[in-house]
Amino acid sequence: MAGAAPRAWLLSIGSELLAGETVDSNAAFLGRRLVGLGIALIGVQQLPDERETIARAFADARAEVDLVLATGGLGPTHDDLTREGLADALDEPLTPDPALEEQLRERFGRIGRMPPSNLRQALRIASAEALANPIGSAPGWWVERDGRVTALMPGVPSEMRRMFDEQVTPRLTARFGAMPLAVRTVKTFGIGESALAEMLGTLLDEPGAGLTAGIYARDDGGHLRFTARGAGAELDAPVARSREVLGEAVWGMNDDRLPEVALAALGGAGAATVASWEADTNGALLTALAGAEPSDGAATYVGGTLDAGGATSAPLADAVIQLSLLPEDGHGRSRVRVAVSGAVQLARAELRIHGSGDQRMRRAAFAALDHVRRGAGG
Repeated sequence: MAGAAPRAWLLSIGSELLAGETVDSNAAFLGRRLVGLGIALIGVQQLPDERETIARAFADARAEVDLVLATGGLGPTHDDLTREGLADALDEPLTPDPALEEQLRERFGRIGRMPPSNLRQALRIASAEALANPIGSAPGWWVERDGRVTALMPGVPSEMRRMFDEQVTPRLTARFGAMPLAVRTVKTFGIGESALAEMLGTLLDEPGAGLTAGIYARDDGGHLRFTARGAGAELDAPVARSREVLGEAVWGMNDDRLPEVALAALGGAGAATVASWEADTNGALLTALAGAEPSDGAATYVGGTLDAGGATSAPLADAVIQLSLLPEDGHGRSRVRVAVSGAVQLARAELRIHGSGDQRMRRAAFAALDHVRRGAGG
């Protein structure tokens, strides 16, 4: 389909989301997937388990966009009201679907008696096509009506992701046939957003015909993102130019992660194993390094010590990263002290960071990792 990308809206349904009891990881997953399909997600709305509110949100969203996705509210209990909300918005009655009921009975026949409440999951409106859920009891819906598409999926992330990839994605591709959005991300550390913009100059404002560029602040630094419709070969030139302009501030591209980059630098410098010792960071460095994916030639992280009770040593390793978060000064500015000892040695340095609360801790860890990748990889 030529022209503008199809536009989508996501309804994340569940009172637990609004209460802060559950983090909406589904929204981030769907945002990434839709970009790859060439569909523009223009909004995400969290909704309580209230039938009238859900119905009104469906009606409003369908009036504005080509595609409405909804997650959650497909369970068997009285407060799972997504089916009812869409049925009200479309003014269609819910009726039992014998095929869905049979599938439910077969599923529960393998694991025990089916509670009568689960029969609610076999209700369907006439314009809805059921979407298979091989790892859960809640089928999804695919609804095409009035030139709009609506897809209902479970709120359980594992169920939603499999249903989206296996059931929804092929239907979206057939229905919209949109050109995918090619994305290239240049990741930097140590340069603020305004300074990045100044360094990039016209490359940011005028990246090229049909291209867009933007700067996004993250805990692991400033990300410069270029986008274009299609294969993305036209992004090669602005990416190369930005890397040339930004120099050693660039630590990675696209899906690269700073912990892996730092461990690769340490491995290249001669350390087969790495440990950490940190103070006043609530284990932010340990958490970042523990989540690193192993790779050939990179140092292996073997664990760390938190200086919570006077601990002065880290687990045995070829190299040890030492990190201390220093007290804020009178202007609320923060600094961290970083050093590396052992087979790889980096002299103690003090680095400035920004942020507060937990973000301050995370940025302290990333500042240490950036210092390591610069020093050990140089």
